[in-house]
Amino acid sequence: MLGYKIVCTEPGKAEFQQFQVREPRADEALVKIHYTLISNGTERARMIAMPNTHETFPYIPGYSGVGIVEKIGDKVTSLAVGDRVFVSHGGHASYNIKKPSAIVKIPDEVPFSDAVFCKMASFSMHGMRNCHFEMGESVVIIGLGNLGLLGVQLAKIAGALPVVAIGNRPIRREIAKKFGADYVFAPDDPDLVNKVIQATCITGRGADVVIDTSGSVDALQPAVKYMARYGRLSLVGCNRVTDKPIDLYQFHLKGISIIGSNASTQKNHESCPGIWTGRRNFNTILGYMAQKKLTPSLMEPVVVSPYQATDIYSRLINDREFPLGVVFDWTQY
Repeated sequence: MLGYKIVCTEPGKAEFQQFQVREPRADEALVKIHYTLISNGTERARMIAMPNTHETFPYIPGYSGVGIVEKIGDKVTSLAVGDRVFVSHGGHASYNIKKPSAIVKIPDEVPFSDAVFCKMASFSMHGMRNCHFEMGESVVIIGLGNLGLLGVQLAKIAGALPVVAIGNRPIRREIAKKFGADYVFAPDDPDLVNKVIQATCITGRGADVVIDTSGSVDALQPAVKYMARYGRLSLVGCNRVTDKPIDLYQFHLKGISIIGSNASTQKNHESCPGIWTGRRNFNTILGYMAQKKLTPSLMEPVVVSPYQATDIYSRLINDREFPLGVVFDWTQY
């Protein structure tokens, strides 16, 4: 059977290619993919071979896909042909073959347009949980890309008071309001520090938790000024290189904890307080989507043909206005 995939053949170049789809092994499932989501930050960093990416070319990008199970191996008991599923790390391709551990069933109430954001949303959730967030604490979300906007909704679900969103694009600040942010500010607001401190005086003085999805040192410099003593800073986004010095003494002086929240720091087995497994996070995210509490599709993702991959990835690399939520539609392949 013939399939199609996107391949990064060399730094800065992506191609749409054919491949022969093999049969699944006894412990694998074959999934006909309907949609895959581009991870703007990660995929751009890997494509241009940024420091700390350690990429070997060629490779298939992408880690978020949704589709229908077409075949299962003899030893697979947790899935059935016809199941609607989310696939983790299957790559941008018309077919994925994975073990059940990388596949999660999608509730009937959740459309593919939301479910394809499952893994992305789980990163934001992991960042919050890593901080041992408590109901009623104030949360500031820095950066309003996919991670940040999903983080706004999750902070609201978790009971943050208030939720403050900081982003540099007006249209994304409007989406943050739609997603429940109590306050939205621009990062270049000259009175940003005072405004955040005033906003968080409902439950204290200064932000208890800051979730940084921007990966920018420029965002962290003011953050230490508006964070509360003993606050927690969760680094969810990362530019992979530190391009400017940062005064760590100021964090030290206020007793602020800086927490790395890369997805790889999730537990592989047996969730515990503060750190859950990726799979349990996926199921939680899909549960919130089923209850219509988490609605990524309201970001109005842009759906494109994978045949346009060369142009799409060129834009991802070079266009600062590359849209939120670009989704490849594989239903025609």
